[in-house]
Amino acid sequence: MTADALGLCLAISRAHASLNLKLREDLGAFHGLDYEDFTLLHQLLRAEGGRMPTADLSRALGLPMSALLRKMVSLEKTGLAERTAGAEDNRRHAAIRPGGRKLMQAAVTTVEAICADAVKSLAPESLPQVNAALLALCLDDTSNA
Repeated sequence: MTADALGLCLAISRAHASLNLKLREDLGAFHGLDYEDFTLLHQLLRAEGGRMPTADLSRALGLPMSALLRKMVSLEKTGLAERTAGAEDNRRHAAIRPGGRKLMQAAVTTVEAICADAVKSLAPESLPQVNAALLALCLDDTSNA
């Protein structure tokens, strides 16, 4: 079982590296974004009201808080996102700004096309099962809270 698990994990790593490289190239060339900024802005775009507590965002992205704050400073300088105090609990929140929303509309279209191309060799009916398996590997216990 160990060899199978190792092989699977190495294959996932290679697939991730290949997809990551393509996304970095195209996001940078067409939208001036790197892949990490895209994933951060995408989380905010999907969040209720376009904002979420920074601690939750840090967990969702798998980033230490210090790395998230460095990213946020960079995105604030370009006007794509901002940090705010939460109205209800005074916790720090990250929010997408109008310029970030506009940029993400175009970037999401690019990423959707890249992802569709990446999975075209897989049987469409297998995609939900593959997705469920990958989510299980993420060990994301924040969705159970």
